Amino acid sequence: MTKINKIPNTDQNQTKIRHAVAEFLVEQVLTKDEIVQHAMAYLEETFEIAGHTIGDLAAMVKKTDIPKAHPSGPEQPNHILCFGTYHNEEPEDQYYFFTKTEDYEYSALEVKGAE
Repeated sequence: MTKINKIPNTDQNQTKIRHAVAEFLVEQVLTKDEIVQHAMAYLEETFEIAGHTIGDLAAMVKKTDIPKAHPSGPEQPNHILCFGTYHNEEPEDQYYFFTKTEDYEYSALEVKGAE
């Protein structure tokens, strides 16, 4: 015999159910790599929807504090968004982007508006 529970389909219940199912998937089903892939896709989509410019994203990297690895450990250095270009690639002017620990001998990415 199957017992049918009728849970009210309220926004509050929907939120609680989404949380419970997401927690189950993260803790019991998905691998660490799959979780990272989902998080990356979510963040990239969020940045696109928000309309962040390259300059906004560069500022986000520079201004974001990185948590300490251990509560009594040293403060973590800031990071900067950097870029490079691929040589001998077609089409020309292909860029790649990366973040690195901020150091004052390496300038952070600054992007001017298109002219």
